[in-house]
Amino acid sequence: MAVALDAYEHFKISSEGSSAAEYFFCSMVIGYGRPFTENHGIGNIKCEYPQYPDFPEKEMNDRHGRMIDLRNKFLAHSCAEGTKVIIIPPGALNPSTKSISDRFDHCVGKRTFLNPLFAEWLSKVVYEFKGRLDVDTRKHLEMEFGEKGFTEAFEVETPWEDFKWT
Repeated sequence: MAVALDAYEHFKISSEGSSAAEYFFCSMVIGYGRPFTENHGIGNIKCEYPQYPDFPEKEMNDRHGRMIDLRNKFLAHSCAEGTKVIIIPPGALNPSTKSISDRFDHCVGKRTFLNPLFAEWLSKVVYEFKGRLDVDTRKHLEMEFGEKGFTEAFEVETPWEDFKWT
């Protein structure tokens, strides 16, 4: 969630409609939605939050649904709904090259969602879920490690050896 929020903060200061803004928006959506899919060795966060989204306000639950749809259908994966196909006949302006086409051509790309108000509306569910995760994680850490007398930061061992660069 921290990565998703960092991406949103960068989105806010990017030039409206720029490639950077598009990349940051995409990063926010993918960063938010990733924990809700299966992860190798970790599993889906819905194991810990089986009723999520469970906000009292329907609009917050809608934001979550929109984020997951954006991730799964438009930004992180390809689907017909998220794909834009433009056919360019001879004599027509090619929207990608800005030149007149001398033959049939085509452009294929992903649809974009760069309206800053739309991004702001979606970001609220990221802030809310990150807050919940922070509180719950701190409670869990206090229960798990609080009475063991640790005085220094330490890394939890995970099976990452297979991914080390050699």
